[in-house]
Order: sequence, then C-alpha cells, then structure tokens
Amino acid sequence: MTTPKLANTTRTGRTYKHPTTGIDYPSVTTVLGVVGKGEALKHWAANEVAKYAVKHRETWSRLDEAAAIDLIKREPLRFLDKAASRGTDVHALAETFMKTGTMPQWASEIDGYVTALMNFFNEHQPTPILVERTVFDSAIGFAGSFDLVCRLAAFDNMTTILDYKTSKAIYPDVAAQLAAYAHATEYVNDHDTVELMPEIQRGAAVRLAADGTYELVECDLVAGWEYFKAVKTVFDIPTKPFLLGDVKSKPNMNDLIRQRLVARIAWLKENHREALNHLVANWMHDLPTFKSGHQHNAIELVRIEQLVVDTEREFNIPFHESMTMSVEPAPQPRNDTTDTPQTAVFALDELTVDDSEIDKVKLRLAQTDEQTRTAVKKIASQANRAGRNISLSAKPSLRRVLIADFLIGAIEQGDGATDLLDAILRHCDSRSKNTIGYDVGGLDIDKAQQAADTLTAIRHKVLDVIYNNNRFDIVDQKGK
Repeated sequence: MTTPKLANTTRTGRTYKHPTTGIDYPSVTTVLGVVGKGEALKHWAANEVAKYAVKHRETWSRLDEAAAIDLIKREPLRFLDKAASRGTDVHALAETFMKTGTMPQWASEIDGYVTALMNFFNEHQPTPILVERTVFDSAIGFAGSFDLVCRLAAFDNMTTILDYKTSKAIYPDVAAQLAAYAHATEYVNDHDTVELMPEIQRGAAVRLAADGTYELVECDLVAGWEYFKAVKTVFDIPTKPFLLGDVKSKPNMNDLIRQRLVARIAWLKENHREALNHLVANWMHDLPTFKSGHQHNAIELVRIEQLVVDTEREFNIPFHESMTMSVEPAPQPRNDTTDTPQTAVFALDELTVDDSEIDKVKLRLAQTDEQTRTAVKKIASQANRAGRNISLSAKPSLRRVLIADFLIGAIEQGDGATDLLDAILRHCDSRSKNTIGYDVGGLDIDKAQQAADTLTAIRHKVLDVIYNNNRFDIVDQKGK
C-alpha cells in the first residue's frame, strides 16, 4: 500500500492525523502489532540467519567478527524490506489499474505478481466503490488505509472490503485488519474532508504469488472485530492510570470500635461498680471478653455495644463522646412529625456490609410486586422526613440492611402489612405515637434483629397474630 499523506511514522508505529480535528490515531496495523507473531517469527528469523550464513560463507568469513555478525544478523530485515517494497509496488499497481484501467510500464519488474493480479481482476471483475482510502474511528480510536471496497459477483454483489497480500500465506489477523476498516465510521475523500463509510457486508483477502497464481479467501468480519477490539484494549494499556497514587493507612474499624468499648467499660469500672457488675452479670456466655485476647468480629462487637448501651440506660449513665462510636439516643415521642427533623445517629452504624449482601436486598425488592415496593418506599420516606434515613444508597450499613430485609418481609405478608408492622414493633418495645416509618427508622441493630426474628416466628407459627381491642397483638401458640 502506498503511504497516505495523512500518515506519519513515529517511534511507536504509524499514526494518522484526522483532517478535521487534527487528532492523531494509531494505525490498525500498529495496533495489531502489539500481539506480534510470537515464537513463529523468532524461528523464522533464526532460520533466515542460518541460511544466509551457510550460503554466503565466503562473504562474511573475510570480515572481522563484529562486521560479520552485523552482516549476518541483518538478513531477516533485508528480507522484510524487500517484501515490504514488493507489497507496496503491488498495491500501487492495483490502485492504478482500478482507477485507470491500465498498468504502468514498470509493472514488468514484478511480472509474476502482475499476472496474478490480472488473473484475479479478469476472473472476478470487481466493481470498485472506494479505492485506497484512509479511514478513522474516533469512538474506539484508530485509523488506517484499506485497498478496495467493491462489489463481487462471487459474494452476490454484496459490498466487500478487500486487502491484497504478497505473503506466503493469509494469516488469521487479516480478518481483524479488515474488520477494523469495515467498522470505521468515516473515510477521507479526494477533497480531504470526511464522509460516512458505506456498510460493509463481506471481507476477503487476495493473496498474489510470484508464479502468477492467486487465492481469494473470505474473512470472518464478526470474529475479526472481536479480535481487534481485544487487541486494542491491550494496546491502550500504557495510557491507563493503573497507579492511582499513594494510599494512606486507616485504622481498622473493628480495632477502633474495640478500643472505644474497652474505654467505656473501663470508665464503668472506675466510676460505677454497680453498673459494671450488672454488665458482667448479663454478659452472654458465648461471647468472649476483651481480656481473653479474642479478635472480635463486627457482629460480636455489635452485641457487646448493645450490652454496654443497655447497661448505661439502666443506670442513667451518660457516656463520654470520646469513648464511643455514635450511639442511638433514647427514643423521644414526637407528636408532630412535621417539625424539622434532627438526624438520628445509631450505634455502630459505621459497620458496613459486603456489596453482595446489599445487592441481595435490592434484588429482593426489585422482584416484589408493585404494591410491596410502593409500601416500602412510603415507610422509607416517613423515616427520611423524621431524620431517620434507612436508604441503602445513602449509607449501606449493617443496621440498614437488616431493617430493609425485615421491612420487605413484613410487607410481603400482604393485606394488613401496616398493622403487622405495628404489632411487631410493639412486641419489640419499639412503637411510639409517631409514624411507622419513624419507628422503623429508629431501630438499632439489636431491635432490627429482634423484629426480624419475630417475623420469622410468625411465619413458622411459633407466634400468632390476633385481633384484640381494635388492634393486632402477637402471642405464642397458646395465646399467652
């Protein structure tokens, strides 16, 4: 192929400058070059060096060692230069013939390839549409120059993109090359302005041989396009910001929570022995103490946090802010929910969960019926207006995931879902005179888990819901 005037050879390969935007894009062949020919190319080069060394022993044996090595090792490059020059000549002949219908006088210098080219033209009689054009695709970011877009009777006169080859074989990557040209969005016309590329329906490579024969091989443009896009991704790797900068260390959240809980318990030991004794008496037997040296996980720390909070409330002990994560204040009844809400802060709301757990709850909500989704959104809106946001988007903590899962499950029970929620909240001592949303949003982790356990017990008939004195109550199977 002749060198297009928009092309430029750089240290890293050929580029094309867009005639309108002035942006440089890598050529299709440069992009595909990052894959290379691998082991096959190394073996070929070694073979060429060996053949030259044997055939031209008399030439290099008279040279000193450095000169002999330099002469022999360059044989593969000399071969490639000759092949490239031959390919350029053949492309120029094909371009001239398709545009003028004649061959230049110097064509006789490569008679075998000219014969092969004319045999192809005579037997297939391609009808040219575009000859030797430069193409651009700014979306993916590449450019290049194709040989011929035409109609071929062999392909039922479909619009076909062709590429001439003078190599010993047609290699699979030619399909990627043709597919890239076919998927380019625009080409450059004779006036150096761009036009939209026609729709390409087929692709083929024409291999011309020195003995005057040729072969026409169809290429899979679909598979070739997938191949090219994959290679382009690899080609673009050096431009990607894989290194995003220094990472500053942060204290492990569990360690931070543990330290503050230890400080709160130490304060009780120094200032309120009765409260400490109460805490020890109510410590759960399966929960390791801090003195044990056990590395507590997030759930265990939540349980300890709740024990400390319950103890402090039992004895009306104010805790020092520096000793704790944000702890839920005692619920205060509010008769007028239209007041400007003060955002509530909850015990260990900093404890996050894996994205997979959040996705499970969101998927569960998405798969429910419209009535359930509407009810969930209504209650969540009530909570938000009261400053008790339970949105999973705003802060997907463990507490909020538990609340969302419980809320969906309760509303999925069908008619009377609000009454059921009212009953469960009262059963868990979490119901006030405010809206359902206000009370649901006020659940801490322990209460949220208790509400979920109550709902599970109702489903398994361990607890029953009965209508009593104009409201629903929850009782065990024996009506207690």
